[in-house]
Amino acid sequence: VSNVQPLKPEREPHVDTYKLLREGRRLYHSGGLPKGVSTGWPGIDEFYTVGLGQWTVVTGIPGSGKSEWLDALLVNLAERDDWFFAIYSPENYPTVGHMVKLVEKRVRKPFGAGPTERMTEEEYVEGAHWVAERFLWLDSDLKTPEMLIETALSYQTDGRKLGVVLDPWNTLEHQRGGMSETDYVSFVLTEVTKMARASNAHVWLVVHPAKMLRNKDGSRPVPGPYDISGSAHWYNKADNIITVHRDQTEGQDVEIHVQKVRFKNLGRVGLATLKYDRIIGRYFEMPHCVHGEMYADPERGHVRVVS
Repeated sequence: VSNVQPLKPEREPHVDTYKLLREGRRLYHSGGLPKGVSTGWPGIDEFYTVGLGQWTVVTGIPGSGKSEWLDALLVNLAERDDWFFAIYSPENYPTVGHMVKLVEKRVRKPFGAGPTERMTEEEYVEGAHWVAERFLWLDSDLKTPEMLIETALSYQTDGRKLGVVLDPWNTLEHQRGGMSETDYVSFVLTEVTKMARASNAHVWLVVHPAKMLRNKDGSRPVPGPYDISGSAHWYNKADNIITVHRDQTEGQDVEIHVQKVRFKNLGRVGLATLKYDRIIGRYFEMPHCVHGEMYADPERGHVRVVS
């Protein structure tokens, strides 16, 4: 027995320090730790850029437009780089309606007839093909967060950035077993972190806040990280937390509150304000304007009037 040699591990159980030194030197010569991928809104990029291998919580009170803003972000990303998105969004039903909303954002014209010039059939076909090449919707039979993310990651291909959207969290099937809600949320979010890191994808989780009382003036407060329904682990575990907030009775201003950014090279806590064009579902950066003023669209080089 004394002659038995211990098995040598297949690899050393530590990180190669010299490899880290070489990688650090490469980053030094490139200017430092890189920022994430641009959101398409320079004012938001100051606070939040999209880092690969990470995940983001998007929250906001019902009707604040968190899903609409996230869709606009995905279209911005897909227009600027080679992204592919796997989406689970049962509240965007029927799915063809969700696809049409993405086409409107791409074409910059409404789908339906109305006072604003609608897209032509040719523009619809072109826009729909563009969406179909960059977005897919996960089967509604997939219920648990782990199953959905694992399935989404199976669509990853070399050379394309992958984004995964689960919207909203409360529609998923949560198999807690004997765990408390707090322990369950901690466990699942740790698994989300592991999967995002291992795949170098970015995961967005849309989560509702707990019910909040109105302010004395009747306005709704901005939900904070600890207001997210379920557990304080949402704040502890998330890489990034964004709250989308707007006054649903006045104007088109939408506040994007970046409430947590784990890595300082990717952003910082702060607030940016966008203008929402409800006709085509896009968001723009510009000085405060009144109803009916022209919006400059930097992607298409034209202006349009929002009525």
